[in-house]
Amino acid sequence: MTYMAHTPPVAGGAWQLLTDHLTGAARFASSFGAPLGIAELARAAAILHDIGKCSKEFQRYLRECHAAAQSGRPAPRGRVDHKAAGAMAAAEITAALAMVILGHHGGLTAPTVVNNTLKTAQADSDIRQARENARDLLTGFQLPAQSQLEQEIHTAATSELELDLLLRMLYSCLVDADALDTERHFDPADFAHRQQAFDLSAMRQRLEEDQARLMGQAGPTPVNRVRREVYEDCLRAAELLPGVFKLTVPTGGGKTRSSLAFALRHAERHGLQRVIYAIPYTSIIEQTATVFRGIFPDPHAVLEHHSTVVDQAGEDNDGPDDASLWRRLAAENWGAPLIVTTTVQLFESLFAARPSRCRKVHRLAKSVIILDEVQTLPETLLAPMLSALSTLVTRYGSTIVLCTATQPALTGENPYLPALPAAREIIREPKRHFDALRRVEYRIEAVPWTWEQAAGEMHRHDQCLAVLNRKKDALALLAALDDPDALHLSTLLCGAHRRAVLAEVRDRLTAGRPCRLVSTQVVEAGVDLDFPCVMRAAGPLDRVVQAAGRCNREGRQELGKVIVFTPSEGGVPKGAYETACQCAAQMLRDPTINLDDPFIFTRYFKEVYQFINLDACSIQEDRTMFHFEKVAEKFRMIDEDTVPVLVPYDPQTVESLIASVRAVGHISREIWQQAQQHSVSLYRREFERFQREGLIEDVLPGSGLYRWLGRYDLVRGLDTATDPADLIV
Repeated sequence: MTYMAHTPPVAGGAWQLLTDHLTGAARFASSFGAPLGIAELARAAAILHDIGKCSKEFQRYLRECHAAAQSGRPAPRGRVDHKAAGAMAAAEITAALAMVILGHHGGLTAPTVVNNTLKTAQADSDIRQARENARDLLTGFQLPAQSQLEQEIHTAATSELELDLLLRMLYSCLVDADALDTERHFDPADFAHRQQAFDLSAMRQRLEEDQARLMGQAGPTPVNRVRREVYEDCLRAAELLPGVFKLTVPTGGGKTRSSLAFALRHAERHGLQRVIYAIPYTSIIEQTATVFRGIFPDPHAVLEHHSTVVDQAGEDNDGPDDASLWRRLAAENWGAPLIVTTTVQLFESLFAARPSRCRKVHRLAKSVIILDEVQTLPETLLAPMLSALSTLVTRYGSTIVLCTATQPALTGENPYLPALPAAREIIREPKRHFDALRRVEYRIEAVPWTWEQAAGEMHRHDQCLAVLNRKKDALALLAALDDPDALHLSTLLCGAHRRAVLAEVRDRLTAGRPCRLVSTQVVEAGVDLDFPCVMRAAGPLDRVVQAAGRCNREGRQELGKVIVFTPSEGGVPKGAYETACQCAAQMLRDPTINLDDPFIFTRYFKEVYQFINLDACSIQEDRTMFHFEKVAEKFRMIDEDTVPVLVPYDPQTVESLIASVRAVGHISREIWQQAQQHSVSLYRREFERFQREGLIEDVLPGSGLYRWLGRYDLVRGLDTATDPADLIV
């Protein structure tokens, strides 16, 4: 009997034979598994994953779906299980195959769930029939020997934690292969758009030519000398064998371009497949992606992937252009040479359980992964994060670059963390560069200040930035400042509003006009501002130095002023942040402390980490028990218990979004992304209270899109919200 895998894509089109689908999926899976050392495991998973479609029930279901499509009727309700038969066959070879096959549509589940499902399936006559029918079909495939598959598993994993990551890699290979071959049948045009060949060698050459042009135009200033030396050190270190590297560069030292130069040359030299540039904040991502796109004219070279990126350009009446379509497709499985994404997207995909999130995970193998502003990784998740990174390096040939001016103690020198392989510093003399680019002098206030005292200090400077630890404190200082022209920046403002404030700040600073900005930490890492004076409420030591990076950034003064003060009426967020503040306060009491010494942060972070539970959710234990769904639920870099609410910063845009949603009766991906830029997040308990008070409206019942009916101030924003996490997916 001939078995079908999929119905025709269009009326009069051809059915896809099951043998063709299994052959195509196996070819993709094997190619994905080869760089991971699991080519035969991946091929076996793909061959077996859909043999459940050999049942009469499933073939009847396909015919009913086809008939419904031809007549314009809805597809038949309910589905026929087509996963259990392949999982049962796989279980007789190795449990690893059974787990990934059973979850290839619904998601990875714990071994107990898999075992119970397989026990139930043994009593199902249709599933037994499918297995029997598949025997003849499988004679056309040469399944790998059990010993060969066991050898691949043993080589890739000698511990439960390594086996956890192996299963995730294998699962990723299977779901991506299945999706690609299915797309080739149903959407051959989309499939063709994915087949963009890329050449890392050509990209490396393009970057080096562009860098040579820039250096040729740069004068012999101290900043340019540092940038040249940093770049040359990156090229030199790229020749070293893959592993873990540190890139410790002061603000303004050109680390973005230089780190990319390292990555491209390193990838070319050692046969790595792509560069993944992971950044904590979307503001930095947008800046970085813009820089990279300016270097590489090929629209298929750089994939910017995060929740707020929207392709609005390049569309006409016929739909998205070639580049926009490619970006949408490439985001599904990171099929691009250079991916610029968030650390949230990277790590939450790595620890996910659902196929759509896991599909890209196999791309992390044999890649250069740059973790920019690495000190921002959440402390309470460091144990699982570093454990997975270590396995990517030791088992899957990846290179990790820890990139920041304030290096945390993440490698072998810290006894409180899972051991990363020893990191090699890319820069030969980091401290010399920090001394050369010293732009500020620090003043540490020993006695706490009232808000009135802090406001008085701000009034003594025409241009001054104050960075506070909490939004409540920022609003208190803003009130004490009593300056009608003062500006405010925090997550009380929607994204579109924050961008407008930053633009206004830059305009005032450039024109030499008065500019007093009161902000939370959202202004610290990667936001390109240049104030002559910065005030920072006492906080974590790395945050203090990051705030100082907004002072005298361009070196227009001999030295800018950074004032560190303790608000007598202020506070700090609880948990790890509070612990870090206490450790920093102890170190700042030392009058000889040198905050321009990059090596001081190793000592600081060692101190911080010993007082924090680095696996606060016990994720590592769940990983050893292969509780994939629990891990996915627990691993959250952002507090998920928040609800975004549309605010009337730009009433015309918000009304247009709402009208569009109500007109079509659903929310498209593009609308949702635009809505995020005009939303403020509320903790659920606040959201529910405001709902009861009639301050929140449900835009479309059941859609999850809400609007704020209360007041939104054009300086203070939404006054009644409390702090969600700073990171943005």
